[in-house]
Amino acid sequence: MHISSSYKDLFRTPTTADKLTLFQLLFDAKELTVDLALALLKNIHKDLSVHQIRDRSVYKRYAEVIESLHYHMSDVLQLVVVAWKTQQNTIPAEWFADNENT
Repeated sequence: MHISSSYKDLFRTPTTADKLTLFQLLFDAKELTVDLALALLKNIHKDLSVHQIRDRSVYKRYAEVIESLHYHMSDVLQLVVVAWKTQQNTIPAEWFADNENT
């Protein structure tokens, strides 16, 4: 593990990839709560919507995160969707790619 000699590196602004990594780590450790999932997904979704990210692998990782959540923690995803709906009127379409009527 590389330890930076610059303290500035310890307090840098996280990238979208960093946020996806955090989401995946929480998911894998079974520490992902509805509140954490909602906060991270909203933040990641905003990053992807607002910023022109050139690295297409970030979009792929986002899709994989949503798919994992859908198949392994569908109850959490449903609660995230309900919470998202109460805060705004649209839910990202990619969350329900296999279910067009939702």
